[in-house]
Amino acid sequence: MNMKNFVLSFLLSFLCFATNAQIAKWVIEPSYDKIYLAQGAPLVLCDSLNTTILWSMDGRRITSTNDIIHPFREGYAVTVKRGSNIITGFFDVNGKFTSLKNCSIAYGYPFFSEGYLLVKFGNNFRYVNTNGEIVDFGVFKDMYPFNNKYAVCYTYEEIDKLKNPYYVYLMNNGRRVEFSFDGKVFKDKDVDFLSSMSNEGLGIAIIKEKVYFFGCESQRLVPMFVDVNETNKKRQVRIDGDLEVGKNIFFGDSIVILAEDSEKRRLRFSFDNKLLPKGIYMYNNRSELFETITFIKKEEPSKEYASSFEFMKSEDGKFGLKYRGIDVLPFQFDKAGFCFNDYAVAQSGGKWGMLTYDEGLKYHFRINKGNDIAFRHQFFETTVRLDIPSTVPAERCRFEIDPESGCNIDKTSIETKNTESGNYVQYKCTLTIPESLPDVLTEVNYPVQVIYDGIVHPVKTIKTNAWHYKYINVDLNDAETTIENGNLSFTLNITAEKNPGESDYPFEVKVDTDSLSASLVKISETRYKCRVDSLAEGVNNLTINILENGCPPSIFPFEITYVKPVKRTRYKPEVKENVKIEKKVNVDFQLPLNPYEK
Repeated sequence: MNMKNFVLSFLLSFLCFATNAQIAKWVIEPSYDKIYLAQGAPLVLCDSLNTTILWSMDGRRITSTNDIIHPFREGYAVTVKRGSNIITGFFDVNGKFTSLKNCSIAYGYPFFSEGYLLVKFGNNFRYVNTNGEIVDFGVFKDMYPFNNKYAVCYTYEEIDKLKNPYYVYLMNNGRRVEFSFDGKVFKDKDVDFLSSMSNEGLGIAIIKEKVYFFGCESQRLVPMFVDVNETNKKRQVRIDGDLEVGKNIFFGDSIVILAEDSEKRRLRFSFDNKLLPKGIYMYNNRSELFETITFIKKEEPSKEYASSFEFMKSEDGKFGLKYRGIDVLPFQFDKAGFCFNDYAVAQSGGKWGMLTYDEGLKYHFRINKGNDIAFRHQFFETTVRLDIPSTVPAERCRFEIDPESGCNIDKTSIETKNTESGNYVQYKCTLTIPESLPDVLTEVNYPVQVIYDGIVHPVKTIKTNAWHYKYINVDLNDAETTIENGNLSFTLNITAEKNPGESDYPFEVKVDTDSLSASLVKISETRYKCRVDSLAEGVNNLTINILENGCPPSIFPFEITYVKPVKRTRYKPEVKENVKIEKKVNVDFQLPLNPYEK
């Protein structure tokens, strides 16, 4: 190594160019047919092979079930045996499962409401509390889910004989509502019909064939009139026809009850199968609809999540990911799912998984153990190593380097190791000297791509310092130089460092001149006889080129100063034929004043 290379190598030895970047990883492996956010709870659900797995929002597996999981309501999700309406139990948001037996879905409503789950228990209905206990609120023939603290129940005064049926409002504290109006208390058998409490807090009651509104907060009955300004109780809306027949009339998916006022204006009440009011339709005495009252349908709000991720799509239909506006994963996913918080759901290999981009998981590369690379020959054998955090298993990491870049890794030489202080993946590699690499430290780049758990990361660059190490030198043997009639003959001595195991010198020696005839005769591997004919008087230039396959040439310029012989005359002294050969200093080898200058 010449002085310039030595100084630069020393001064720049602290520069170990390495690629630093973050790792994306699967927090839920892409192994599932479906991934979705749970309704009503901060959970992620995965379905595959008739199994549902519950995960926390950060990808921690909580539990699994072979049953169908219904959406969460009030912190609980009811599970049902697949292909049936048989309830097997319910989960809370922490994954705790409470088993239920001999229960099935009532009215297609497998949800907790007001702290109770209405179930069909054999041929009867029962309420189950959040401890999984059947609550004894009394004996009823029919029961409906709680809404606005009230539940409609249907029973008989003589239940064994199914005689004298009536409806009752049951409050969620177990107390029954007693109806009264204008100071008169109604008996149980007077209550012909009760609807479930609407989401506005109104129930529709038919007592002794008259229609009332019942307010859940006031617990008072208010007579219903077609005209809201009407106060004459004789004009109160009454049922039209046989109520028992009316309750069995279905209009689409609705239960319908018909009524009218004293002026024969007709009304149609519509309820769903849980007796929740849907609408009231008013017709004049010419059967023309003139007013409609609709009730609010309770919608479970869906949680909206902001996300640091955003999918991007390529022209060929593949998907990549941006993280906080920056491209972090190239196009590789089959389908794009949804994003929330710092997570993204994507399909890879036909299966769905959930991944994150961890800014705390950084990786970096080192080539040649971080040392500068001295290319002596066309190829340089060394190692390239990927260093990763201890939390990233080395056996799940690989990396690729395009051999066209000049770095060819040996895949069979892979070495992986996990330690407490960090993990690494290492390959042996062969580097090809870059074209025209000078003999001064020069930055050389190799594109590399990490693959972790099947996730292909962006191409990054390994940066290293390298130079062409000129292990050859050429000097003149003055003792063997002869000159005759302008024809010069001299011997060149070639010195070349050999590494252990090198048996010969893999180079070729050539001579070039500006306009002279020159030739080389090989004496040995390190000695050449050079002949130059017909030297011109004055300065002649000659260059010895040392050529090695695949490497930039090593050039050694010489300056030949020739003096022709002159016979002695009266006026001039005799001048003998003379020649002087000097090896010129290559300006590329000169050490600059600034040692950092290249």
